[in-house]
Amino acid sequence: MPTAKAFSQVPPFPDDVPVYELPRLSLRKLISNDAEQSKELFKSFREHGFALLDMQGCHEGESLLKEAEKMFEITRDVTIGLDIEEKMKYVPTPPVIFGYSRQGATKTEAGLPDRFESFSVNQDDIFSNIPECPNPEPIQKNRKSIKSYISKAHRIGELIMNQLDDHLRLPKGSLGSLQRLDRVSGSTLRMLRYPPQPEGDRRTAFLGHTDIGTITILFNVLGGLQILPPGLEALEQNWRYVRPEPGCAIINLGDAMVEWSGGILRSNLHRVYFAPGDQAVHERYSLAYAVRPEGIVPMKRLAMEGSAVPDLEEGEEDLDCTANEWLARKGAAIRAGKDNARSRGGRALEVY
Repeated sequence: MPTAKAFSQVPPFPDDVPVYELPRLSLRKLISNDAEQSKELFKSFREHGFALLDMQGCHEGESLLKEAEKMFEITRDVTIGLDIEEKMKYVPTPPVIFGYSRQGATKTEAGLPDRFESFSVNQDDIFSNIPECPNPEPIQKNRKSIKSYISKAHRIGELIMNQLDDHLRLPKGSLGSLQRLDRVSGSTLRMLRYPPQPEGDRRTAFLGHTDIGTITILFNVLGGLQILPPGLEALEQNWRYVRPEPGCAIINLGDAMVEWSGGILRSNLHRVYFAPGDQAVHERYSLAYAVRPEGIVPMKRLAMEGSAVPDLEEGEEDLDCTANEWLARKGAAIRAGKDNARSRGGRALEVY
């Protein structure tokens, strides 16, 4: 999450709520090619699909933390600095996902309106992969800062992909080559605001889901993110909060990584609940850099000679489509309420 200064401005995360203890990785160690840390990274993303990444102690991480605080300022400028009439000018028409989403635009599992608003910045717009898109003034005047933030976050994502290549015994750069910055992909920087919920009516704000891209780098200060532990049913008593930590990002893999790895890597179900304890009366902001595959790349598993990615077994079918086609199908199912989101992956390696 951002620096300790941001955490000092809100009540502490309570000690009396169920917590999912994520493995904590060090960006500094990963950059220095620490072998044990690399093994822990692979284990985390195979077993949990999530990890905490400590950004402190290295230039790459510290600079991203600093720029994340600027992105939170832009998030506030968009969500509470603009009136609703101005924001509604940027509501997209499905299947487009970029732009403004008002509170209540989607539903929770119970069929109730969501309790957040967001603005999704189009990476392809910021990097001129497509003609420039209309954006509200706080986004438009900060295009340079947003581009810098995305570039730094993407490099950290690439570092993680390179580590995963090694453990999947893929040629270095295999995963990264499927999600490059200068190719049209649909990746987004999503800026989210969760208003405090009424004391007598606190519930899920963002329904349980898996991410449909490749990797998400998430920053927030207040609690609210919850994970469903592997193997448990999606019952209220089974969800666990993730404790935000100063100087750390939450990293999670998306469904595309499950497909490419033949089920070895994990995409885990998560949702956003109300902030716990004394944090519940405060505005909650999140910053999610969500990477998606390049639109034209194939979604077939990366089973090649010498790799750890398994060949198809009897009864299994490979995805014979491009990322654009796959994402369109997934998006249509989500909008129709037929996605049947569930955790996937975590398949054991036959030889490792």
